[in-house]
Order: sequence, then structure tokens, then C-alpha cells
Amino acid sequence: MAPRPTRPLRAARAAAAGRTTVGPATGAARPASRRPRRGLVVVGAVALLVGCGSTHGAGRSPDDPTTVPADPTPGPTLALAAGSSVVGLPDGLAAPPAEAVAGAARTPDDALIYVITSGSGTCPSIAGPRATDRGDGTVAVTFTEPEDGPCTRDRVPATTVVALPDGVAPDSDLVVAIGDVGVVTLPAGSAAPAWVGAGG
Repeated sequence: MAPRPTRPLRAARAAAAGRTTVGPATGAARPASRRPRRGLVVVGAVALLVGCGSTHGAGRSPDDPTTVPADPTPGPTLALAAGSSVVGLPDGLAAPPAEAVAGAARTPDDALIYVITSGSGTCPSIAGPRATDRGDGTVAVTFTEPEDGPCTRDRVPATTVVALPDGVAPDSDLVVAIGDVGVVTLPAGSAAPAWVGAGG
């Protein structure tokens, strides 16, 4: 009969097979614990859930009806047609300087210009739909009568699209008389607005 292996020898054989561990106090062999593996699985699942929660909504499509737009309030829309007006400035037009009371600018359509005024947001000054030729190389813009009612004491820009008189050359400087407020010159080929200051 072969001699029975001692405990240290059995423990060493089992450890080499990857199935046992050695107890700290007695050195006796015992089955390897599976708790570390289960722990790793639990930790991995928690990490996955946390990662999904931190990116909630990041991959939503713009067409997703639950997506909230970054700016839900769009800017003013101004149709490029004579007589159209809006409280505010059209896209691409720079804000007036603080001392400006009125101004004008060319539009993408050579037959139209923007006329901008500064005043009450509830009672804006609206230019008439067509400018007239004064015969001295100046086109004149008039204003419609304001509506009755209470007016706020704020100061905001309002823009009107005004048609130029027939025969105005688009490739020359354009002199515009803005009511009785003042006169501005729009250089040929420039889309930059020209402003009448507070001093006229």
C-alpha cells in the first residue's frame, strides 16, 4: 500500500491545479472562494448602469420629440417684402450703437432697403412701404401714424422693409432721408447699416 500523502503535499498539488487555497493559520487546504468573481460581476454591472445614467439623452436624435431645444425662443422673422416689419433686427444685421436713433441698410434685394428705428417696443415707428425720389439724388422715407394705446418706455430697434423708387441704380451710393430724423448714405456694394446719431 502506497503511503498516504501528507497535508502540505496535497495542498501543493491542489494549488497547482488552481482549485484550492491555503488557510492562513493551519496551512490546510480548502476550496477556493468564488466570491471575488461574483464581486467583479456586481461591480461591472453597477459601473455599466452608472455610465448609462450619466449619458442619459446624449445620443437622442434631433427628431426625438422629447429633446428640448437649446433656445426655444427663435429670433424675429422678417419677410423680404415691401411693408414687412418686425420689432428687432433681421438676421445678419449688426445692433445699432447706443446713441443711434434711426438707420438704414441694403438688403439682398437691390430694390429694397431696411429702415431701422429705435423706440418703444409696443409702439414702434414703422416706415411706409415705399420710398419716394426727391429729385436731388435722395430717396425719402416716411412713417405711418402710430397706433393709439399705452407705450412702454423701453428703447428697442424696429425694422421695416421699404421699396426703393424705380430707376435707383444699385451700383451707386444711396442717400436716404429717414423722415425728419436725419439722412444717411449707403455706399455702393456695402450691406453695413448707416446710423443717424442722437444729434441728427
